[in-house]
Amino acid sequence: MQNECAKNSAGIPGCVRQVTNLERAFLFTPGCNVSIVARIAGNVSEHELLRAMDTVRRIHPLVGAKIVFDEQHNAWFSNDNVPALPLRVTKMTSNTQWFEEIQYEQRVPFELEKGPLIRFILLHSPEISDLIVMCNHSICDGMALANLVRDILIYYADPERRITVLNPPDIMKLIPKKSGFSLSTILTQLFVYNANRKWKKSPHYFFQADYAAITRAYWEKMKCGAVLIELDTQESQIFLDKCRKEGVTVGSAVTAACIAAHNDILGPFTENFKLVSVPFDLRRYATTSVGDVFCLCVGAPRFSYTYDVKKTFWENAAVLHQEVHKRVEKLDSTGLEIPGFEPSFIDAFASFGPIFKAIPEAYSQTDNLSRFAQDRKNVAFSFTHNNKNMTPGTIPSNLGKLNLQTTYGNLQLDRMVFLPAISEIVPLILGGIGAGGRIVFSLTFAEPIQNNSSSREQDMIRIRNRALEYIGFPEKVSERAIE
Repeated sequence: MQNECAKNSAGIPGCVRQVTNLERAFLFTPGCNVSIVARIAGNVSEHELLRAMDTVRRIHPLVGAKIVFDEQHNAWFSNDNVPALPLRVTKMTSNTQWFEEIQYEQRVPFELEKGPLIRFILLHSPEISDLIVMCNHSICDGMALANLVRDILIYYADPERRITVLNPPDIMKLIPKKSGFSLSTILTQLFVYNANRKWKKSPHYFFQADYAAITRAYWEKMKCGAVLIELDTQESQIFLDKCRKEGVTVGSAVTAACIAAHNDILGPFTENFKLVSVPFDLRRYATTSVGDVFCLCVGAPRFSYTYDVKKTFWENAAVLHQEVHKRVEKLDSTGLEIPGFEPSFIDAFASFGPIFKAIPEAYSQTDNLSRFAQDRKNVAFSFTHNNKNMTPGTIPSNLGKLNLQTTYGNLQLDRMVFLPAISEIVPLILGGIGAGGRIVFSLTFAEPIQNNSSSREQDMIRIRNRALEYIGFPEKVSERAIE
């Protein structure tokens, strides 16, 4: 890893590795933060927690990373002169306070070129606390955050435990390359070449000030929301047994239930929204063993799926289950490949182009944004328009039942909640996790603060309630988003 950096990084101090095109697509995008909340029983010591955080930072290089841009505007992860991991401690006053903290943290841009790209909040009480971790999606996925919390608790309880550094790989190297040439490969290469050629005629380069401007402007108009499907330990076991009997995973069953509920409440998906994009953990499936690395390490096959009202719910869940696992087993990388585009072009069409119409006022706040906004014939804007037509309707990110112990010294892990990236465009985004014997799924979304039409939160509550009926828990229907 270090030799590769020395060869290619033009002498960037503290180099970890280059930011990949996939990671670049998430780097500047408002709402593309991922969060996890761990409810911990016992009196958490701030001092011991900080010590454990410092230890896991040494194990996982990207936890303590920043972004460095070289002369060609390639981005690199670097550990050089990055401040200590931030931990904000406040008194825990309610069981739903954690989500208010996440809503606040979404509005605060990360200091990309200063680092780190992760923040920690401890809502503390002597009996029970919530540890919240929010991270820029470019350096992690949901499983990375879950493993990070596990490692923090392990080293909290056992400070003398031996550490091993886990360097983050370029995940595209974990997926077998497609052999031979095909017409589609040749056409893709020509398409990328032509797009890059047009971009180079009028390129734009974005930095921290541009990212901060669009992030603040976006969250002045939008609010993030979440609705939970939460089963207690007994309910979780009943549901798990039922899924096993039907030959499906918990994730497939809940996803099918939410799609069916969306059909009932808002109508069936049409056109590109029929697409389901399913992130899966490459740590488990890659042909090369990488351990529990902390980085963005997911596959993301996408396929068309329509809920068939002529079949039973469990028959529909089985069809979805088969489609997902057929693609996971062959390491389908369709949703990961951002082939050969200029990195600065990715910034433009993935992050700065898509939200221009939503927050045009932000594009006068820096010179870079002003020049980009005035260049409306730029190829990035046409790409932005075309990408909207490829947006999937459902993105279920299920981490599954985690192989975690429940006791760490004088602390016990009660449950976890996982919140994936948030979008105002994708109709259904699910984040599932099983920890402490509990199954919890979140439905995350963004909606305008000044919304004169129907509330998306109310729609999501109705979808959640209908989904609970499909999976066999009608008694859990509630008018509250989070209990």
